[in-house]
Amino acid sequence: MAVYETGIDVSRYQGEINWANVAAAGKQFAILRIGSSNSGGVYVDPYFLKNVAGAHAAGLKVGAYYYTYARTEEAAAAELDVFLNVLTGLQLEYPVFVDVEDNSLASLGRARLTDLVQFAMDVLDQRGWYPGYYSYTNFAARHLDTARLAAYPFWVADYRGYVGHNGSYDLWQYSSAGSVAGIGGNVDLDYSYKNFLPILQAGGYNGYGSSGPVMQPLEGKDIEVFNTRCEYFYSANVNDVAGYLPLGRYPATALSDGEYNGFIWVNITCEGGTYWTALLPDRCRLVDAQGGCAACEEELARLGETLDTVQGLLEQALDALEG
Repeated sequence: MAVYETGIDVSRYQGEINWANVAAAGKQFAILRIGSSNSGGVYVDPYFLKNVAGAHAAGLKVGAYYYTYARTEEAAAAELDVFLNVLTGLQLEYPVFVDVEDNSLASLGRARLTDLVQFAMDVLDQRGWYPGYYSYTNFAARHLDTARLAAYPFWVADYRGYVGHNGSYDLWQYSSAGSVAGIGGNVDLDYSYKNFLPILQAGGYNGYGSSGPVMQPLEGKDIEVFNTRCEYFYSANVNDVAGYLPLGRYPATALSDGEYNGFIWVNITCEGGTYWTALLPDRCRLVDAQGGCAACEEELARLGETLDTVQGLLEQALDALEG
């Protein structure tokens, strides 16, 4: 098969990534881990949203995956409750993959584990995310009925220099020990054989079918931040945090037409880019821009009052001299 794009997949284990260097090294897409589970329960990868923003800013296409331990539909739904919440407001160019490879799942048997993977992908599909699944060749051969899952994209891992899977597949993770500029240490390397974007756009998947908040343009307005707890975001999603805004004013360029997910949203210009913040009365407010027409009128009025006062004092002084 002809390779469509070359890429990588990463998680918190790669740490901070210089995505501009990754793009300059010729990588065209990145599949990013949303999260997994541990003894404390389901957790979100602390680098996921930052990696989404960084990869997109560098011009890479982005997909996502999560590592599953679910042994029941209830457990699979609990995982997805967390991960779907984090995906809200994002737009991705590659599928969202269920990573099914953990040895603890093998005891379920082929039919039962296939049912669970199907269940998870069906939930993703119903929630508007184009689903796929990931596994390595031997695990899939022993523990999954890939023929039953043939309608979904399969991302296969095989590090032998060829793919031993007998069925169809759409991505190949061909190394777990790659080296890419911008990433310290080893990183997984991948080939994609398919352009998913037209499918996603046509089907309204992965954020392409969601309009998000309707935004109305603003002129002559600032957001005034007066509380250090005022967050700003990469998208209209309270989980997609970019950081905390320092106290001060920021040009406001658009305002949501009513509430979206419970908040009034504002687009602001900050650090040379456009971000989102929510109007919260205890943290920030919409005000006339400094230097705007309203501000000019107020300043002129104050100057006029000052001049009147000065003129009155001068007249009093002249009267005293003449007397």
